[in-house]
Amino acid sequence: MRGKEIKNLRIVPFSVNHVNDAVRIEQVSFPTPWSYDAFISELKLRNTKALVALLSAEEGERVAGYILGRFAADEMEITNLAVHPELRRRGIARALLWHLVERVRSRGIKKIFLEVRENNKPAIRLYEKFGFKKVGIRRGYYVDTGEDALVMRLETE
Repeated sequence: MRGKEIKNLRIVPFSVNHVNDAVRIEQVSFPTPWSYDAFISELKLRNTKALVALLSAEEGERVAGYILGRFAADEMEITNLAVHPELRRRGIARALLWHLVERVRSRGIKKIFLEVRENNKPAIRLYEKFGFKKVGIRRGYYVDTGEDALVMRLETE
């Protein structure tokens, strides 16, 4: 069953002010989470495009999820996408992915790549709905679990 769509959501550029929240989401989302320093390093790169989803509530805004990607020439690799577990299946990852694809498409990005754990069926379904196709497998890519990664590609033209 799909969760309730979230309407009070804003997608904005990811800034250093969002890093602590992103680290907390990382820690509850991944076996080997990115560190504070990893996010800071990524945000300093000129070829990084990063967005956060901010959820408005009575107590203020909170980071609900984020997406980061690196581009070179006319290609981009999505390096990280996560949504807080309590807020999944409500369209947040879809909104983040849509905003990133639209923003980089206007910059002339023609192909977007990503790796996803082969057992992460919800993420794979989301990527396939966007038109990503499986183009390869990286055996043992995730050293924390030994899982293979599916390599997926989206042609933006």
